[in-house]
Amino acid sequence: MLKLYQRILIQPNNGIARISCLTRHNTFASSTVAEVKNSNSENFPEKENSSAVTQRSTPKNRNNIVKVAFASINLANTSIGIDTPIIDKKIKSATSVDELLSLSQGTGVSRHHALKVVSVLSNWTSTGQIQLRDFETDPRFLRLCKILTKNSIISRSTKNLDTDASEDLSTILNITADEEAAKIVASITIPQMIKVLSTLSARRRRSPLLLRTIAYNVTASQDILNIKQCADLFYSISVLNYYDENLFERVGSNIITALQEQISKSAVVGSILTSIGLLKYKSPALLDAISEWVVNNQSSCRPQDMFSLFMTLGVLNYTPSNHEALFKLLIPQLTQEEAGKPLIWLDIVWSLVLLNKANKEHFQSVLSEEFISKLGELSTSVKLKLLNIDGAAHYLVDNYNGPKIPPKHEIRSTTLVSSKEKSNMINSVVETLKNLISENNLRSRVNTGLGFYIDAECLLDSTCNPQPLTSNPISEFSKIAVLAYDYHDMTKGKVEPTGINVFSQRLLNVMGYKVIIIPYTEFKVGDKIVNRVKYIEKKLKDAVKSS
Repeated sequence: MLKLYQRILIQPNNGIARISCLTRHNTFASSTVAEVKNSNSENFPEKENSSAVTQRSTPKNRNNIVKVAFASINLANTSIGIDTPIIDKKIKSATSVDELLSLSQGTGVSRHHALKVVSVLSNWTSTGQIQLRDFETDPRFLRLCKILTKNSIISRSTKNLDTDASEDLSTILNITADEEAAKIVASITIPQMIKVLSTLSARRRRSPLLLRTIAYNVTASQDILNIKQCADLFYSISVLNYYDENLFERVGSNIITALQEQISKSAVVGSILTSIGLLKYKSPALLDAISEWVVNNQSSCRPQDMFSLFMTLGVLNYTPSNHEALFKLLIPQLTQEEAGKPLIWLDIVWSLVLLNKANKEHFQSVLSEEFISKLGELSTSVKLKLLNIDGAAHYLVDNYNGPKIPPKHEIRSTTLVSSKEKSNMINSVVETLKNLISENNLRSRVNTGLGFYIDAECLLDSTCNPQPLTSNPISEFSKIAVLAYDYHDMTKGKVEPTGINVFSQRLLNVMGYKVIIIPYTEFKVGDKIVNRVKYIEKKLKDAVKSS
């Protein structure tokens, strides 16, 4: 009786965690992203016959009306442009059920006001201030329910109203007021929350409040998620680009447990790998567990799932604990034939380069003019990867005589546009350096031609005095390369530079630079100039002293 209504009104609200979220997109090679089918998409039934909610209010029909009301709350056309401060004030100041329901008397009660009254009743019921029986049969309350169900885009025929409550998750997804949706989310089951996430990701609807509520409740729950639920959750979160450390630790722990059981298909593991790569979530325990599973089940793993593993390891700059067996068994299976598309093969070779596991044959296969021509029109991302690989062939591979990108090739003119946040940090670092080094002895945003930039470059003697930048500096001088890392240059979970940034450092070291890393975790753009100068001055002195 009143199953859906009771689930919404009676179950206690677990609260909403104040957990920060991310708002920017991560970068990950789209060509290797495993396509994950969303098995939790909602099927919205046909619109119900209006006569179904205008019949005489028998107990059965009354129950149906209440259910339909909560399955059809939608503010999209009623909350915008409405300014009724007097009524809103009365609703807000009401202290009793009778006082609230009296607002439904008379004519002109809108869906906007009906929703607000019913929401207040929901709140009072969930906190124990009142009981459902205090108003469930009140004609004024039933009138509000009828207002909410009238002409609803998601109302359904009464014959479908006694089905499982998971079918009514569309209620949450069609509430434009996130606060109201969050109240309902806090009262549904964990599997239902994951279904909500899946539908939100399919619709590309990114509601920080809903995501925080779901993250809090999943993290606080004692339920054990199965491997499919974990994969769906990670996939949805990666699409919505939301990060929550506590949630990820909780789900990661469930995945590690699930991998110890019999898993028949590798697709779900590949999906998890792709998602954590997109999120740049670096959890050694989770990555070790997945790598171990792949080695033990390599005969049943799909090629694309192995590709996802190496892409993720490369992006996160992580060498798993079983790396010897992993690389020995799997790298020979990463072939151009298995990859199929040239873009996928480029991503695989690039990942192996980041992991320092590419051989000469790998370099030759992607740096030839014939292969580059197969890539078609080159995006900036593809050009930068080719330059990374070419840089490794020049500086990191001994006796490499294979093809390379010609010096005057148009790929070498590729420029990289920084985000606003990254630009602000670079500018702050450079301006701070100018307090220590004159502009004549300082270069900024130096394009290496290797697929990355040096944010600031200078030449220092043994006492840390700046020297003029020349093409042939005295060997006793230290060539300094300063790299500023913002939030997106670092992994999450274990906060460290991403694979491409570690690779850049390795190249610069071989090229004779002493590299100074300025991470956002230590250098604050808004800090006092004196503090920033002291910080960078110490970095410069430490670099000069290093061997």
